[in-house]
Amino acid sequence: MTLLTPRRSVVAAVVCAAASCGIPSPPTQPSGVQELEIRGTTLLMVGAQGRLTAWQAADGQLREVQATWTADGDAISIASNGVVTGRRLGQAIIRAGYRDVAGSATVHVVTSVAGTWRGTITVLDCWQPVESSPGPCQGRRGMAAPLVLQVSQSATADLYDNLRATVEVFTPPATGSFIGALDSSGLFILEGHVERPGDSLGGAVKLRWQLEGERLVPFTVNGQIEDTIDVLLSVGTGSNATLFREIWRLSSMTS
Repeated sequence: MTLLTPRRSVVAAVVCAAASCGIPSPPTQPSGVQELEIRGTTLLMVGAQGRLTAWQAADGQLREVQATWTADGDAISIASNGVVTGRRLGQAIIRAGYRDVAGSATVHVVTSVAGTWRGTITVLDCWQPVESSPGPCQGRRGMAAPLVLQVSQSATADLYDNLRATVEVFTPPATGSFIGALDSSGLFILEGHVERPGDSLGGAVKLRWQLEGERLVPFTVNGQIEDTIDVLLSVGTGSNATLFREIWRLSSMTS
């Protein structure tokens, strides 16, 4: 079966999801303009501390420089050595300056979503890329199944990587370990792989909601509810594994 998706893939997935939902992604370097690259803690909870560093490209290599730091807004405070502290929920633009170059990054101060979240998935459609008999889709279209997330959260994290979760879906459950992120816009995303003992039913899954109060709710983009995901699954093992695809509708999740 497929192994757990590497950490950098989750970073890219969150950035792509943010872009598709109109949420600003981290600033990019304009073509032909040298900027400082800012690294370090970009996600933290209220009261938590992290650190940012500034890096300058020179002779084809990056070297850390002693930058001066400023922050827009009061969501965070930042010390002269780059130590950043979460003050209130929200986000702040951090700016670093060194000689005649500068750089910026967004730091998110986020709430806690640790705990157990419960909801359902509904299988809207099921099909095989290559037909087989008997097919795995029999009885699956229209099926509703429980979805349970056991979420833990880091007080600080670099890039988009502050969530860990155990995910269970179906009955009996297919289970797996997921990684992901929550940012100050409420974007909540998890990515990983589930598998069920016995028939090895499972596959790679990317889950996404928006935090709204005490619920995780589907996104609404341009007036359209974005509550479906395309999942590639398999059942069986080795040469007997059968591939199929499903469209899942995600419900809201409550804790």
